[in-house]
Amino acid sequence: MKTVAYCGGLLFLAVLSAEDIREKKISACKIFIFAVFAVIYRGLEYQYPFSEIVCCILPGGILLLVSLLTKESIGYGDGVAVMVLGLWTGAWFTAGVLCVAVILAGLFGIGYLVMGKRDAIPFIPFLLVGLEVMLFYA
Repeated sequence: MKTVAYCGGLLFLAVLSAEDIREKKISACKIFIFAVFAVIYRGLEYQYPFSEIVCCILPGGILLLVSLLTKESIGYGDGVAVMVLGLWTGAWFTAGVLCVAVILAGLFGIGYLVMGKRDAIPFIPFLLVGLEVMLFYA
C-alpha cells in the first residue's frame, strides 16, 4: 500500500512542478485537493492518530518557519507543499526528500550565480527530484 502513497506524492509534485516552473507560484486549490486526497487515503489505509498527522507535517512546518525567517526566500507555498507531501509519504521519508532537495537546489543555485543570473528558482521541481532519488536509493 505504500506504493499508492508514493505515487500520490509523485503525482502531487509533478503537477505542482510544471506550474512552479511556468509561473513561479503554485495553486492553493491544487494543494488543498491533494491534501484532502492524502487524508482520505490515510484514513482508508489505517487509523491515523492526530499525533502522527502532526509528525507528518512537521518537515513542512519547519520549512514554513524558514520561509518566515528569510522573508520568503523560500516561498510559503513550498512549505505547505512539503506538509502535504508529508501526509502522503510520512515524516522521516519527507525529511529525507527535503534534505536531498535543499542540497540539489543549493548546487543549482551556485551554478546559477556563477552564470550571473539572479532570478528566482522554483523549489518544487527539486522536491520532485528529491522524492525520486529517495524512492530509488533509500
